[in-house]
Amino acid sequence: MEEKQFSVTLPDKIVEEFHLENEDDVIVSIKDQKIVIEPKKKMAGNQTLSLRWFLIPTTVFSILFLGYLFYTNNSQIALVGPYSIANFVLSLGVLSGIFSFLLFFIKGKRNQVTTQSKDIYWRNFPTILLSFVVILVFTLLVFFKVIGIVFIGATFDRYTATLLFFVFVGLVNYFMIYSALSITPAKLTNLLIFVIIGGVLLAMITNKDYQWWQFNFSFLGTIEAKSRWQFNLTLMFSSLLMVALIDGLFVELQKAMPHSRRLTILRILLTLTALDLGAVGLFPYTETGPFQGIHNQVAGYLVYLIVILIVGIKWLLPNVTKEFLSISYMIAVTLVVVVVLFQWTSYLSLTAFELLSFMLAFSWIVLLLQNLQKMAQNINNTFQEKVKLEPGNKKE
Repeated sequence: MEEKQFSVTLPDKIVEEFHLENEDDVIVSIKDQKIVIEPKKKMAGNQTLSLRWFLIPTTVFSILFLGYLFYTNNSQIALVGPYSIANFVLSLGVLSGIFSFLLFFIKGKRNQVTTQSKDIYWRNFPTILLSFVVILVFTLLVFFKVIGIVFIGATFDRYTATLLFFVFVGLVNYFMIYSALSITPAKLTNLLIFVIIGGVLLAMITNKDYQWWQFNFSFLGTIEAKSRWQFNLTLMFSSLLMVALIDGLFVELQKAMPHSRRLTILRILLTLTALDLGAVGLFPYTETGPFQGIHNQVAGYLVYLIVILIVGIKWLLPNVTKEFLSISYMIAVTLVVVVVLFQWTSYLSLTAFELLSFMLAFSWIVLLLQNLQKMAQNINNTFQEKVKLEPGNKKE
């Protein structure tokens, strides 16, 4: 069978990203009706690196754990409780996970390993690290809560306890190393969704005894709520994540479209929206004190900012898709209908009004961030090159 020989010129960015050299072999394949070109010399993937390195910090901290058990002369240790394997995992294990995350994030910034962390700026690193630590601690707390219910009163000798500690801390380090190697704007959006939904659900669960839904959605963050800090902290933390995500996205967009007034205005509006979201949590609703009324004011500003963004998105982001515009206008109309049903007809309760408004506004922000990610990726990682036929070079 006769094959014609074609050549494709690769941009410098791709050559540098994959460390390609002259005469290097590449693999060409067809996937989902696309031509995919991959380097034959496979670089270690995120999973491979995570599996390769998680044993070192896990082993070191397990030895420290075993040494402490001998030092305190404890022959038996409980699975959960005040002095237990669970507590040591939540302290030493999380500490080792933070160390692993920090180490591999720095390696990525220095191009010592292939990661996306070079696109994450140091000014956003504390928020990102704290986000993963919160998720890790929350997951461990839930896990050990369930384990404690299933294995009531379980205790183990030193060596069995150390083996269990080793397994748990190994999972922690694997998760943190893999997370440090896998950070992308898309992952940050998923992280934002997880934090805000998980935090709100946690606030709902911890306040269920007070039937919070009979009052209003904002009741979760008031002084009358059983555990208001979860709700308020969720809003403030989500605000920081949004600022970090917006910062990274617009730096990439403005590389391709420098001095764009529309992008600058959109960035300012989104940043103000993120900060206003944090202010809603920072100033909980109260009818007395120096901050009386501030919660309602900042909540009102949040609604105004969302409406301005939706109405002006066609001008602020002219390359946006028709589908996204249609969804945006549908959400705007639905928000207006919700307001009418609540304020003019009293058909909706305050809880339903706040819950629907929150879900619609947050869904639209997530859609917008996803569209911005797609634009940034297409602008900076999509190249147009010509396919050239090599004259007089055919392969039988």
